[in-house]
Order: sequence, then structure tokens, then C-alpha cells
Amino acid sequence: MDQIPAAMDRHLDVIQCHKDGGILLGASGLTGRYWLGSLWYYANPDAAPDVEKCTAGVQLEAGFQEAVWLDDTKVLVGLDTGGIALWDLVDNFHTFVHVSGVVEHDDLVTSVGVVSGGKSAVSCGADRCVKVWDLENMHSTNTYRAHHDVVECISCHPTEPALFLSCSADGRVFLWDTRKSRPVTVLGGFPPPIVPIVTVDTSPLLHSPKQVVWQPGTHNFAVGGECGQVVVKDTRKAVGATLSFSCHSRAVTKLSFCQENPRLLASASEDCTAVVMSVDKDAGRQIFKDTSHTDFVSSLSWQGNDNLFTCGWDSKVKNHCVSKSEQTCEDCVTVQMETDCIDKETVKKKIANISLVCNGNGAGLEST
Repeated sequence: MDQIPAAMDRHLDVIQCHKDGGILLGASGLTGRYWLGSLWYYANPDAAPDVEKCTAGVQLEAGFQEAVWLDDTKVLVGLDTGGIALWDLVDNFHTFVHVSGVVEHDDLVTSVGVVSGGKSAVSCGADRCVKVWDLENMHSTNTYRAHHDVVECISCHPTEPALFLSCSADGRVFLWDTRKSRPVTVLGGFPPPIVPIVTVDTSPLLHSPKQVVWQPGTHNFAVGGECGQVVVKDTRKAVGATLSFSCHSRAVTKLSFCQENPRLLASASEDCTAVVMSVDKDAGRQIFKDTSHTDFVSSLSWQGNDNLFTCGWDSKVKNHCVSKSEQTCEDCVTVQMETDCIDKETVKKKIANISLVCNGNGAGLEST
């Protein structure tokens, strides 16, 4: 308990639910004399972010944007120093112990992801690099320089260790397959990098991508843009319908599919809102929206199939019961479908039964 910091840093950037019911919090001091960060664990989520009621806490050498559970007790953190660090929760979740760490990025780490199986990880950063890590020996096995600007986010495939997605401020989303020995030429206006990747078509995304995530059990992925748009589509070209949600007015800061109910997609944004969308095969609708945060909503995490935890730069942690919350907002979310790859007559019949424009509670239907 002696290692617990006296106060929590103001800017909450990370929240990750534990399968036993607790939550992991990550905070950064962005406006103080020192750019430090802190890692916290609460066995009782309702107590967060009260420092006096935390189960464990530790001060880190720098701020950070991402931390993920590696297993039941270990946490992988991507630091603003350009390093990644592995921490272990011991003494029945009461003490953080530093296991290992290394600095290889030349700028801050923007995102980390654990590869299926838990023996390796992927990180990306503001140095435009994507790195694959051997966590057992704590060293990078591959470094890719495919993007031409800050790599904003990576998302490892839930079951395939060789597959992951990355998105960048250069406007592109890449599908990576590290099993391939031959490089794939990237189509577009940029010089083709010599790396084993495939460009993913992100249309109808209108602006630079900020977040990307796989939908469990499918070939689908979701990408969130800098102007609040969320697009869900299939990684296979010309397969399935494309859904586009205009659910935020500012940049998307986090996307997460519910593991127990993969049709539910939650998004957080710099417009201080959190939204949950129901994503089916050929249709989508917004079913929940929270506007209670007073600053950027920086992260979110699912607990079970109905509870959504959010945290933000207002130093608040909130627990939302998605199914029981009453929607009072009148904002509209536009859901568009691109259907060139589907039989037109089938689409016309389905359009009569789906919502193309739906309000916060999904009750109002319009068709065009």
C-alpha cells in the first residue's frame, strides 16, 4: 500500500474491466510540472476514482494513452516515453510489480494490443512505426514503417495471431498478415511500402481515421473518424453491407465491441458523449447515448453484456446500464448503407424494415 500515489492524475485515459468485476484505471498528469502517469486497480468499480478506496496503485515514469490486460494479473502499458512496460498485480491484486520494460519507439506510444494467445503484442506510435513484440523475452521481432503519419490505433484479431489492423493520420487503414513472406503493394496516392499488408477500403469514411477495432466472430471491423463518424464494414472487398453512423460531432477516441454480445458497438468521443450502436448484418441503429461527462470521454470498456464503463478528462468514472437507460436526447444518427455488392431487389425489400435514420432510443423510423 505504500506505493499508492497520494493523488490521482486528473486526466483519465484508460479503463479496462477485469473478468472478476474490478476495473483498471490509467491516468496522466498533462498540465503539471512533470508529465507523469499512474496505474490503478479497483476491486469495487463503484469506488473509482476515489484514491482512498483503491485496491492498488502505482506512479509511472510517464503518461500513457493505452493499457491492456495481458492475462488475469498482468497489464501491458504503452508509455509516452516511447516504451512499453509490463506490470503484474500480486498480493491478491493489492500491489503492482514492474516485470519488464523497454523503449524502442522514437515518440510516444499511441496504442498497444495483445495478440491472441498472449505471448506477443503489437504497438504503434507517433513515430509512424508499428512493432511486433515477443513478450516472453521483451524485445521487438518486427518493425514496420508503412504509414506516413502518426499511427493512431492498432487492433489485434480476436482469434488469428497473425492478423491485425492499424489506422493512421495519413488517412489509411491497413490489414496486416504477418504470415505472408511476399510484400503486397498498397494501392493509392502514396509510395507503396515494402511490407506484408493489404490496404482496407474505408469508404464512406469522410475524414482521417482515429480508432479501429475488430468485431468478434466476423470479418467485420469498425473505424471511427476525426469528425465523429463511425463506419462498420467487411474486410473482404465487395462483401456485405457497409454501415455509417454520424453519432458524434468531434473525434472518436475509443471503439469497443461487446465480447458477450458482439452486435453491440460502443464509441467514445471528444464531444463528451458515449454512444452504443446495435450492428446487425445489414442494418444498424443507435440504442444508447450518454452526455453526462463534462470533458473528453477518453476510454470505455464492457463488463458483461449490458454494463458499459466510461472515463474521461473530467476525472469521472461512470457505469452505464445500456438496456435500462432511458434515452432523452433528440440527436439523430444517420445510418447509411452501401449496397453495390448486394442484389438490388433484396436491398429494396430490406430497406422497408430497417432504420436509415434513427433517434437516440431507436424508436423513430424513416426510409428514403
